[in-house]
Amino acid sequence: MNESDWCCGCGGSFTLQHYETAAAIGKRKLDNIAASGCRVVATGCPACMLQITDMASQAGLRIQVKHTAEIYAEVFHKP
Repeated sequence: MNESDWCCGCGGSFTLQHYETAAAIGKRKLDNIAASGCRVVATGCPACMLQITDMASQAGLRIQVKHTAEIYAEVFHKP
């Protein structure tokens, strides 16, 4: 994914104080996610999970956002 190591824009409380700036950063992140063609995006950061989920929802995109531990459990934890 292009710019995969770039911030999603949430930055903890940054999004509360600077919503428009955070949303613009989040949109750039979401555009890169969408351009990758993925259906699921993984992150280990709860703030990123919230931001990317919000951006995808507002854009009407059906991209699942999962914590890396969720994906690990799905792959390696078979009942």
